[in-house]
Amino acid sequence: MIGGLVRVLDNVFGRGEAAVTVPPLDGALRPNRALDEATRRLPLAEVDSVVVAADRLLASAGKEIHVLEGGAWRPFRGYEAEVACLSPVGDGGVAVALATGDIIIEGGRLDGRRYRAADCHCVTAMAVSGSDLFVANGSATNRAADWQLDLLRRNASGSIWRIDCESGRSTQVAGGLGYPAGLVADGGGLVYAEAWKHRLVRMTASDPGKPKILYADIPGYPGRLAASRDGHWLAVFAPRSQIVEFVLREPAYNSRMVAEVPRPYWIAPKLRSGRSFYEPLQGGGVKHLGVLKPWAPTLSAGLCVGLDGNFQPRVSLHSRADGATHGVTAIAEHDGHLFAAARGDGVVVAVPLDRLSADA
Repeated sequence: MIGGLVRVLDNVFGRGEAAVTVPPLDGALRPNRALDEATRRLPLAEVDSVVVAADRLLASAGKEIHVLEGGAWRPFRGYEAEVACLSPVGDGGVAVALATGDIIIEGGRLDGRRYRAADCHCVTAMAVSGSDLFVANGSATNRAADWQLDLLRRNASGSIWRIDCESGRSTQVAGGLGYPAGLVADGGGLVYAEAWKHRLVRMTASDPGKPKILYADIPGYPGRLAASRDGHWLAVFAPRSQIVEFVLREPAYNSRMVAEVPRPYWIAPKLRSGRSFYEPLQGGGVKHLGVLKPWAPTLSAGLCVGLDGNFQPRVSLHSRADGATHGVTAIAEHDGHLFAAARGDGVVVAVPLDRLSADA
């Protein structure tokens, strides 16, 4: 009852979950052009996930996995369905999740094994800890391709599952989540990115019912997490904006927009925006004499955040409104470089890690 009263007061005063404010990009998140100024740009249409396995950089795109060889992408494996995400398995293998919910192990001791976590059809991320494979299911009602609809419906049906790699048995360890889009296992338990609640959360095996918020009110929608040499990397696949926050709090308008407006023109975050004049935010406040302003409000951008050992931001790499590296969905460190997959622009960029250390 108290919770319901708090929500009513929040709606009246425009505070709490009813607020339409968005945190500024400041401090460690101060805007820059590091992603667009990357030393190497490796085009790969529909690129989504990048991981390192057996000292090779692998990337998923559509129904295929590609491997980086000689400075270019080469097809490595093909599948019957779209690859949803990848995760390295400790002994040099890689776990491949398909859009159907099936998980296949390629290479290593478990080569050829197949798994499935209950009725998961929206696998967004995976992480391995010992003999357990953890799987994030973003939504119970929408597939990964419908992530915008899941946000606009203010859904919170996501879950995290644990699969025993020896027996194949799956168990749900968390539910009722607002689109878990990133997972990483560390010494303190399991850390997941809850995209629709803009936060990173730690869950421990000893007390899974009491998650701890590590990083709250992120100014974007957090996605996949990856270990780094001195912490972790977080991919933020789209920025938050006041106009989207406002639409989320107007259910009548929201419902009519989804029913009557073509999806490319919804007021919703995107992996890439600005390619059609029919999109929202394409007027004079965004463009001047046909040129997009770099500081303009935008529905898409590129953002990688370097986190310290406590999952607090220490450095960031950006592609601003007028940039060409939008929709970062995955990050991996390999061969002295940071590789960031920007699905919105179909490219993987490489930034020297030494440069990041100097900038930090």
